[in-house]
Amino acid sequence: MDEEEEHHLRALLTTLEQVEALWEFTSGNRTPAPWKVHPGSSLALDDALTHPHRVSHAAWTAVTVAVDHLIALRATLVREESPEHASAVLHTHAQASLVRGVIENAARAAWLLGPDERLVRVQRRLALQVKEVKDSTKLHSRFKAKPSRDEETRLNEVRRLALAAGAPADTLKAFLTTPQYTKIVEEGGDYSKLGGQLILTFWGACSSLAHGDINGTLGLLRYEIVSQDDETALTRVTGNFSMLRYTAQAGIHLVDRALNLYAQRSAGP
Repeated sequence: MDEEEEHHLRALLTTLEQVEALWEFTSGNRTPAPWKVHPGSSLALDDALTHPHRVSHAAWTAVTVAVDHLIALRATLVREESPEHASAVLHTHAQASLVRGVIENAARAAWLLGPDERLVRVQRRLALQVKEVKDSTKLHSRFKAKPSRDEETRLNEVRRLALAAGAPADTLKAFLTTPQYTKIVEEGGDYSKLGGQLILTFWGACSSLAHGDINGTLGLLRYEIVSQDDETALTRVTGNFSMLRYTAQAGIHLVDRALNLYAQRSAGP
């Protein structure tokens, strides 16, 4: 490891020192019921319009999933060998998959909570529920299992909620269409200081490594050509602490932003 990479590793380890506090907070170990939604709050009104598919439940779940990925990232990176000594373990691709999970889930929470218009927040929550219903149907089908309620019954429940909340009947299908995750990540990132384009760039970089794409492997990681002939090259690929540092920092920043939005929306009048 050269001096520059050691600098990035130290910065990454400092960044991950925040993970324990995030876990203690989101789990309720430090602050009793931090997920509580106060009566009369903006989020309580959102929940009333979307019950039983509450905005608060979806947003808080997304934040806790993001934090869970952070815990796993720290566990794969830091190996405590004794009370006085620890070593860092850098994976080429797997840790980027974990950071992707952080960014994706934190962005989804911010995407749900960020809009100032209540109908937009309701729309996004119910659109996610439509996707959940359809994905559930596909999963049951693959296992040749029968769900407790059929798809159309569940979808009609969501449609009734949307109409009662003020969705236009003539464009209801479009109203309840879930956007691609690229859009959710970018729009969720727009509610942070880093901005949607940068968040999307970090997420895309992690996704490329998660998929094992050649462009991400050779474009984002360190490598050296061991041998080559006229047509092929044998390449040794190693990880990149700087890439992991900046994407992890972006993920934690987005988690913090999502928690701030939740606190803002759930506070009493």
